[in-house]
Amino acid sequence: MDLDDAQADLTVAAAVAGCTIIVTLLVEYVLNAEASTVLLLSPLFVYFVYVFGHSHLPGNLDQPRLWVGLAVLVGMAVIFVAV
Repeated sequence: MDLDDAQADLTVAAAVAGCTIIVTLLVEYVLNAEASTVLLLSPLFVYFVYVFGHSHLPGNLDQPRLWVGLAVLVGMAVIFVAV
């Protein structure tokens, strides 16, 4: 693992963690909605897929921007489903 890989992993991990925390706070405290723990933690699934699968994907699918965007989309979907 070189420094570029570590930086990409850290970028995706930080974005997914931030998205998970923001989604949980929004659903629980701002929207006052009841949601399961699995639903609230579902943006973390994006990170696990990234960690275990991004090196096996072809082309530019291993770019950190793609995975950060996917985590944000999953977070938005969680908010939509929870409300």
